[in-house]
Amino acid sequence: EDVSYEQRRRAKVINFGILYGMGVSALRESLGTTRAEAQDFYNQYFEAFPRLAHYLAEVKQDAARLGYTQTFFGRRRYVEGINSTIPFVRAAAERAAMNAPVQGTAADILKLAMVEIAHWIEKEQLQKDVHMLLQVHDELVFEVSDTRVREYEPRIKHIMENVIAEKDRNNIPFSAEGKAGANWGDMKVL
Repeated sequence: EDVSYEQRRRAKVINFGILYGMGVSALRESLGTTRAEAQDFYNQYFEAFPRLAHYLAEVKQDAARLGYTQTFFGRRRYVEGINSTIPFVRAAAERAAMNAPVQGTAADILKLAMVEIAHWIEKEQLQKDVHMLLQVHDELVFEVSDTRVREYEPRIKHIMENVIAEKDRNNIPFSAEGKAGANWGDMKVL
């Protein structure tokens, strides 16, 4: 509650933008700031997360060598143009290469969670009380009987947070948040 909407928006732009290969000029434009301030944010980000710069360089090098990147689960994304002599083509391919392992892994995790949740619903014969309705980016939307929301939310949350076994996570925490409401616009954190 101490963080304003604008602070949160800027943090998301910096975090996701840099992680997915956004350069200083694009960062400046997305933040609506000066080039000097964008460069400062960029420098501070990599000072705070020094291993990230090394990781992103590794991803680009591997993509250039192999022609593809991989998710945590081994799903490949072939990156056309990664060795292009045309700078803007190569830069776009490098951004795609950096984006794919992270976003692709997140998509894989969500799909695996959907499968696990569907198995749980079927095994427990909960079809009358809980129905997986929709996926929106990294969210799953369910229709759940009003009287059962608080009962089922912890199980769904547990499944989503434990798709990858703890021993295989490289100390990366996975967290999910349950919300409920009469409609999507009225959701409240449980």
